Amino acid sequence: MTKKELLNRYRAAVIELEELRRQLARSGTDGRPAGARSMQTDSIRGTNDPAAAAMQLADGLEEMLHRKEAEMAGLSAQVDALLRGIRDFRTYMVVQHYYVLGRTDEQVARAMSISRGRVNQLRLEYLESA
Repeated sequence: MTKKELLNRYRAAVIELEELRRQLARSGTDGRPAGARSMQTDSIRGTNDPAAAAMQLADGLEEMLHRKEAEMAGLSAQVDALLRGIRDFRTYMVVQHYYVLGRTDEQVARAMSISRGRVNQLRLEYLESA
């Protein structure tokens, strides 16, 4: 896997993981949809029941979250090795913010007080380097 493929895959996983966590938070603190926590499950007749469907959705989100966390754990050591190899601090910060934290070029630019174009340039120069 190339450096570019690895970093893009990791970034996509970071963004997806964040969205899964956001969806689970909307469903309730214990992973069950709001209102389902106090529900009597013995009265559920099947998956057409809205409460049962909501519980299945929460369970599915939790499973997806665990799979994505496992995928990221596998990629993490490789990404860390790439980051350790970056000698220029600005490039390191751009790569860290964009790929590891899942930020946009605009967010990285604001955080580093540089232009969005410079962020993009630093990122692309790093990806093209040997």
